[in-house]
Amino acid sequence: MKKQLMIIGTISLLVSVGLSGCNQVNITSNPEKNKFVGTWANTTRMMSWSNATYTETFTLLSDGTSSYMGLAGTWDIKDHQLVITDTRDSIVNYYTYVFSNNDRTLTLNGNQVFTKQ
Repeated sequence: MKKQLMIIGTISLLVSVGLSGCNQVNITSNPEKNKFVGTWANTTRMMSWSNATYTETFTLLSDGTSSYMGLAGTWDIKDHQLVITDTRDSIVNYYTYVFSNNDRTLTLNGNQVFTKQ
């Protein structure tokens, strides 16, 4: 009987140790940064060219690359600001940001409002 308890106890311990690693949180994930990933459309202004109206959009990918109106760039979050760099001419833009509407609305610099597409 004592031997069976020892075997059951050992098996229980091994199962507990084996399953304890199943619920680990990825330390490198950044919940704040994940909010930005996606395509965003400006709802506060429309742009017009040649009698056509366009909505200003930008896309931020999880790998840190971005696209603004078809131009390639990179993005990151630094000091609580969205930092977008245009890789073509190395222009760096800094934006303060506020999320609302369950992180579906993004306001940049207090006056540019974007919705997640």
